[in-house]
Amino acid sequence: MEKKYLLGNEAIAQGLYEGGVMASFAYPGTPSSEITEYLLSIAEDEVYIEWSINEKVAFENAYGVSLTGRRSCVIMKHVGLNVASDSLLTSAYTGIVGGFVIVVADDPFAHSSQNEQDSRRYAHFARIVCFEPSNIQEAKDIAIFSFEFSEKYRIPVMLRSVTRLSHGKSEVLIGKRKKLDISIGFIKNPSQFVMVPSNARKAIKNLNEKQEMIKKEMEKIGFNRIDRGEGKTGIVACGLTYIYVKEFLSIKNKSYPIFKIGSYPVPERKLGDFLKKLKKVYVFEEGDPVAEEFIYICAKKYNPDVKILGKISGDVKKEGEFSVEEIEKTLIKKGKTEYFSFPLPQRNPFLCAGCPHLGSFYILKKVFGKNAIFPGDIGCYTLGIKLGTMDTCLCMGAGVSVGTGISRFEKNYVISIIGDSTFFHAGIPGMINAVYNNSNQIIAILDNRTTAMTGYQPHPGTGINARGEKTAEIDLRKLIEACSVENVLEIDPYRIKDSIEKLKEIKEKKGVKVIIFKRECIHISKKEKIKYFVDKDSCKKCKMCLELGCPGTIQENGEIKIGILCNGCGMCEEICPFKAIKRNEKI
Repeated sequence: MEKKYLLGNEAIAQGLYEGGVMASFAYPGTPSSEITEYLLSIAEDEVYIEWSINEKVAFENAYGVSLTGRRSCVIMKHVGLNVASDSLLTSAYTGIVGGFVIVVADDPFAHSSQNEQDSRRYAHFARIVCFEPSNIQEAKDIAIFSFEFSEKYRIPVMLRSVTRLSHGKSEVLIGKRKKLDISIGFIKNPSQFVMVPSNARKAIKNLNEKQEMIKKEMEKIGFNRIDRGEGKTGIVACGLTYIYVKEFLSIKNKSYPIFKIGSYPVPERKLGDFLKKLKKVYVFEEGDPVAEEFIYICAKKYNPDVKILGKISGDVKKEGEFSVEEIEKTLIKKGKTEYFSFPLPQRNPFLCAGCPHLGSFYILKKVFGKNAIFPGDIGCYTLGIKLGTMDTCLCMGAGVSVGTGISRFEKNYVISIIGDSTFFHAGIPGMINAVYNNSNQIIAILDNRTTAMTGYQPHPGTGINARGEKTAEIDLRKLIEACSVENVLEIDPYRIKDSIEKLKEIKEKKGVKVIIFKRECIHISKKEKIKYFVDKDSCKKCKMCLELGCPGTIQENGEIKIGILCNGCGMCEEICPFKAIKRNEKI
């Protein structure tokens, strides 16, 4: 059997492909984005693949495909599941036809997210099954198995990954794609699929009856297993923490009984047998104490004297992600510990040199002043916090609605910051609400022609779909004007002086005002790039160029210089009052 060296997300995509997926829907979000990217690279025309406008729409598309008898999946990061949760909870009631897999990549330690939310909670809430791989090969295997399990019990199935698994790499065994009968088609069955109250009351009873069958099935699944060991102290390890535990024990040449959890609900009988012989049990899981809570209940029945040591008891850290070092610190509380890695140097995030958002922020500050309030959103532009142009950040689309709320009672200018992809995802309803309810605010859409933060995926405003094919290009200005916004301004953030003058024209107008800062991301730009330098004789060291916050313009030993990071955007040249920044040869 062939082996490939794959990223965890690529292994999941490979499993979805081999499992016979016919349609995949996603909204890009780190750490999940590479799943769709890799599926695009291997599936050719065998799988319909799209970047959807948001996770709820993606979920409902995938659910619709499932109702035709075909296998489908929806892919998102953990906070995206909040957006899709309305559909998720009711889809468990209706059940599905073709296998339906929900791939969710959680982000412990919030590497690129606004929280550390645990998607297993949603699985429990919805009464569906969640599988959690412990390594990259298992991630691929679980993706295949999830389709089979989904069809067996006619429910959606969740596959939960975490950042270190999604972005780790390992050799993976590659198999053949399953050939499935897809001749079923959609079969009308309103009593199952139309959730009016009378049908919903029957559906919840049916869903509850499935739970007992699912619990019995969990006892047989190989993703849950017991590793025999020595002593009366055991370890319960969920998902990726199992690998950390095994590596620690291997390095230290120690042996503990281990219960590996790879599915939720947790198999009660198997867990009970594990607990019976122990005095203490450490519980390692990333996210909430989901397994630990169940272990407390299970212990009362099978071994009331066993001591559970985990997040609830305070013996295991509650936040962030685990590592071999964290396992060591927990298990060896006294005596010498030997950490197995060295801390990496810190790298503070900043906007790229030449990023058009730098110009947008500079223009907004110059026109609306230092007292302006900037409710913000999720994207590269959240780094405006370093430039004083990001005062709130809650979730996708919230910057617009939070700004509407603030503007009701604040006299200062309120400028909601949102990106183009995010505006399509969740900003439009907030804007319509603001217009309908006579808000007085500015909405600044930073249109860099891509979904930059997650890997330059297209969106409805780009005119390109997931496969790179030309499609309808939604014109932001026409869309906004169709929503009855009277004051819409489209400007180029690289043309700073001209933009400032144009903004002054609508600054004092009442109602909702929308400014579209339109300039492609520096990394997808096809414009000819220019090198710049500072003429020392002309430079008066006024430091106005440094106000942009561009990492391409630096100060060394009191001198202003154009550094090696410069991408040749020319914004610093435009704002220099002494014409000290000059063009050099082409890059």
